[in-house]
Amino acid sequence: MSICKKCQVELSDAWLYCPWCGQDQRKPVTKRRVLKRENYTGSVYKRKDLKTRPWVAATPANKTGSRQIIGHYSTAQEAKDALEDYRRNPTTKLNITLQELYDEWQPIGLKDKSKQLEDSYRAAFSKLAPLHQEKFRELRTAQIQKIIDALQIERPKLNKKGEPIEKDGQPVMLPPMSYSALHDIKVLMGLLYKYAMQNDIINKNYAEFLVLPKKGGSVKDCFTDLELKKIENAVGKVPFADCIYFMCYTGLRITEFLMLNKMSVHEKNGVCALYGGIKTDAGKNKVVPVHHKVKPILDEWMNKGGDTIFCRPDRKPYTAKSFREKCFYAALEEIGVRKLTPHATRRTFATRMSAAGVQEEDFIALMGHSNFSVDIESYIFQSAEKLSKSIEKLS
Repeated sequence: MSICKKCQVELSDAWLYCPWCGQDQRKPVTKRRVLKRENYTGSVYKRKDLKTRPWVAATPANKTGSRQIIGHYSTAQEAKDALEDYRRNPTTKLNITLQELYDEWQPIGLKDKSKQLEDSYRAAFSKLAPLHQEKFRELRTAQIQKIIDALQIERPKLNKKGEPIEKDGQPVMLPPMSYSALHDIKVLMGLLYKYAMQNDIINKNYAEFLVLPKKGGSVKDCFTDLELKKIENAVGKVPFADCIYFMCYTGLRITEFLMLNKMSVHEKNGVCALYGGIKTDAGKNKVVPVHHKVKPILDEWMNKGGDTIFCRPDRKPYTAKSFREKCFYAALEEIGVRKLTPHATRRTFATRMSAAGVQEEDFIALMGHSNFSVDIESYIFQSAEKLSKSIEKLS
């Protein structure tokens, strides 16, 4: 018996070739020559102490002889590709984390943006907490997609330590996240990837491949004519009924409404109008004439002399949360009207303008949008009663 020169398996002395590896036993085994990398081009090597991703790609040594680790990889080819990637796009921010990149991008990316948009992006970034300390160069679509998928199902609410919060012995569950909130995560990651590409940190935008759930097509409700009449009758009798009525006649978002001040109001030739807004360029430049029915409400609140027109008793501005919970919902309950969100006043405004036959260009100007399709899809609520009136016109 003999031993195969290549695979070390026992062979019969009469065998000229190994039946397992095919090595000719009459010839010596020649080891394949490993091509050595050129000097100052970096290195790829294998760490025997690592079971997963043992292949390491490292940058060329600097003047002091030290080098940076580009990353750890499953195969030698992946490590070589990463090194070649680095050679084409060298960067001083090789190991920057997602958190560090976000902190660097924030002052630039959020400059001149509305507080509402800033809050949306901050909330979106908080959902990416498991990836905050990951190297940005190593992030891939699958890691971000995993977080987005997990947010689409009911999940336990966690405290700051990452432990489930319980109530009466049962975990407090969070509902599936809305499409708009998930969309904010994708948009934010797209902006971060774009910033990283501009700074030669990466050369591919993996946010492009993120998949969001299908956008829900459910119709969002607005106040009916009867409910609006109840709100009108409650003005002067129920606190803040006048605010709700005013919002239904201006279509302002709650933040826009609470930010109104004396500089927002202009009167000329007997016409009173509100100028400005938030969120989009079209919204920031919008003009909303004040309807004669709600002009007395505006005048009464302006006479309070607060920092904002619709202010607290101490003349300081309301926060959106405080106004929503303590004023808006409390007033609806006392009036005896359904508990719709403040945004329902905006949909009420849009629906009534549509029913009145307002021209398309006037419609989008008053809503602060750039095109009519946004209003058709999200704001105009066509009830069966209203549509039936249109059908009857056919006769």
